[in-house]
Amino acid sequence: MSFDQPRDDGIRSFLNRIVYLLILIATFILLICWFLPLVKEQQRQQRALQALKQQVEQERTKYNKENKKLTLLQNDPAYTELLARDKLDLMKSGETIFRMDPAPEPDH
Repeated sequence: MSFDQPRDDGIRSFLNRIVYLLILIATFILLICWFLPLVKEQQRQQRALQALKQQVEQERTKYNKENKKLTLLQNDPAYTELLARDKLDLMKSGETIFRMDPAPEPDH
């Protein structure tokens, strides 16, 4: 045995491995703490984007429906007549309009 080499080389290498492992774990934890808020923000923005896409689709459906009504009003006299009779209670001369009120709901 030489006095130049200490006896506990095995213990030192084991402790060095543990220190490297702890440094690696600490680095991993720091990276998680750094990126976790970014991931949560991205998820929040994805949910907001999904909600906006759904709202756009609803508005597009509403627009298409109203556009179809406008096209019918401009091009279809029968549709215009139907609306005039239904909404404005207009009638041709000699006609009588009969309206039936909905039945009242029974009280429980």
